[in-house]
Amino acid sequence: MATTARTRKSAAKAAPEDTPPEASAKEAATEDSAATAPDSAPLEPPHVDEAPEPPAPSPYVTPTEVIPDEENLSDVILDDVTGQPPTDVDTVFVPLTPFGSTLQCTVRLVERTFLGPHRNPVTRLLQPKGAVVSEGIAARIRDRLTAQAARTGSK
Repeated sequence: MATTARTRKSAAKAAPEDTPPEASAKEAATEDSAATAPDSAPLEPPHVDEAPEPPAPSPYVTPTEVIPDEENLSDVILDDVTGQPPTDVDTVFVPLTPFGSTLQCTVRLVERTFLGPHRNPVTRLLQPKGAVVSEGIAARIRDRLTAQAARTGSK
């Protein structure tokens, strides 16, 4: 048995030597490419869904700027149509529904202020006509309108 084991070892050693070097290089390249080949199929291009339809426009008009911070508040709030302060402060905001807590602005309110380092005069929108606002915002604007009316009435 010992002789057969030697024969097998020598036969195994002889086999690679008998093969030409080009064939062994091709076999090695085939083994490398088989080892690095992916196990799954290539990725397909992603499926692109159509863009959803835009939502229907809201029936409510929203304010673009509710109330600026304290240091940028203006002293002059005007009705944009007349160019004068509103005459009746109580009718500027009316309830949207009989039992609701939201109010609707009846006039377009703008304020004249001065912005920037050179205090450039600017007229900016405070509330658009038809804007739906909370009671707190309406109360702050009413307070400003009342203080404005008191200042102009006392002069």
